[in-house]
Amino acid sequence: MILAFFLLVFDPRYHTHAAVLRELDSLTRSNPSIMHLDTIGLTTRDSLIIPAVKISDHPQQDEDEPAVLYVGNHHAEEILGVEICMYMIRDLIVNYGTDSAKTYWVNNREIWIVPMLNAEGHEVVLSEMDTIWRKNKRDNNQNGVFDLDYDGVDLNRNYDFHWTEGGSMDPASENYRGSAPFSENETRAIRDLARSENFVFAVSYHSARTGIGEVLYYPWSDPSGYPPDIIFLRQVADSASKRIVNDAGNGHYWAMIGLGLDGMARNWLYGVSGTFAFEIEVSKSCQPPGSKVDSICIRNLSGAYYLLSRVESGGITGHIIDTLTHQPISAEVIVQGYYDPELPVRKSDPRFGRFIRILTPGIYTITVRKYGYEPKTVDSVKVEPEIMTDLIIFLNPMERETDFITYPRIVIQPNPAGRSIVFNMGRGFEPMDLKIYDINGRLIKSFQVYSRIEQLVNYIFVWDTFDDHGRRVPNGVYVAIGSTLSRKTSSKFVINE
Repeated sequence: MILAFFLLVFDPRYHTHAAVLRELDSLTRSNPSIMHLDTIGLTTRDSLIIPAVKISDHPQQDEDEPAVLYVGNHHAEEILGVEICMYMIRDLIVNYGTDSAKTYWVNNREIWIVPMLNAEGHEVVLSEMDTIWRKNKRDNNQNGVFDLDYDGVDLNRNYDFHWTEGGSMDPASENYRGSAPFSENETRAIRDLARSENFVFAVSYHSARTGIGEVLYYPWSDPSGYPPDIIFLRQVADSASKRIVNDAGNGHYWAMIGLGLDGMARNWLYGVSGTFAFEIEVSKSCQPPGSKVDSICIRNLSGAYYLLSRVESGGITGHIIDTLTHQPISAEVIVQGYYDPELPVRKSDPRFGRFIRILTPGIYTITVRKYGYEPKTVDSVKVEPEIMTDLIIFLNPMERETDFITYPRIVIQPNPAGRSIVFNMGRGFEPMDLKIYDINGRLIKSFQVYSRIEQLVNYIFVWDTFDDHGRRVPNGVYVAIGSTLSRKTSSKFVINE
């Protein structure tokens, strides 16, 4: 009863979690041919549904179409993101079949929208328990009571990309990054969705309570440098921001490079997944009156919809195919000159072999590689304005690894592995090298064991699953290759924590 009273106090234009679910369910029931409603997780403490909507002409199928993601409400008090996402869903659904551009996007894209990621924090705000609450409701001190002065995790500091460099280690801080990367159900839901869908673009909607409003941030500026795609990220950010008219009506949003790498969604999505990810600080007000919400939503849709057009308006796309089987391949795609070997690989989609790289007009060299295949380089690939250059790249299988194994395979325990792995190659007198590669053939970790002269050595290595750069490697398939002067041995294994 108390909650119901408080909800009436807050401006009724804003959706509650229950209202979001009701509206999405109603729209899905009325439009099942273009809208699918999914639950991608439950919130960390209250187990509230985290809804996600897929809008496409075959919404329950995986199609060979570019995927774009929009997320609202990482931070609880930033409630405008929920409204923009809900407005976008209804706008695309209502105008399908009558508006030619929106109809085309729905028919040729997979549009994913997560309107309310931080549902339990959102309820803290709309109930007016704390209208500037930022975090979720993680029970940090495990006392079973929700403590406003101690509980909660800042979801936008919880992503596993330079996690230790951002936020705070103090649970009482509103910027508390959590006990570990992806400790929260909410961020794991975005992680798993991103891994599944291979998004080309992503937008996370915020509304600054203390910082700068009407800004579009893109990755990243850091003492270590800029991302390899910086000129392409900037072009997209500039174009999108200029399409969003500001609240005053006398200008537009500004594109700004984000400072630091610290555990934010946009940095993880770009740095790990290869998605061109942006963060938009909506409006000059964090919680404007309900009478202004529709105008803010309408103006922000211009920037959101630009990305649906840009996804096939300049760059290189295509498929990677096995020469012998003609099956699609998930392989690493490198644009020479725009590549950082310290970042995780940018791979084609395993379901279709499709890759998409957003570029500006020019001449490029593309290299494709995968463990077990001969690498392929395509020179002088021309990118024209406003269109995508389409390629089909065939990869030739190499001789299988069994052809050069002359000793028993490495014993790996456990396999599938968690976050501590033991490699046992037996015993011998020679120095032994052990190298760990990912499935695309990229060297991840190197070990060496040197024996004293004529001293028998046990070739046993223990790996904590951090790579040579001190980063924890993701789940996946890996290859361990051990070699001495006289023998070579290898085994595949799986990390699945």
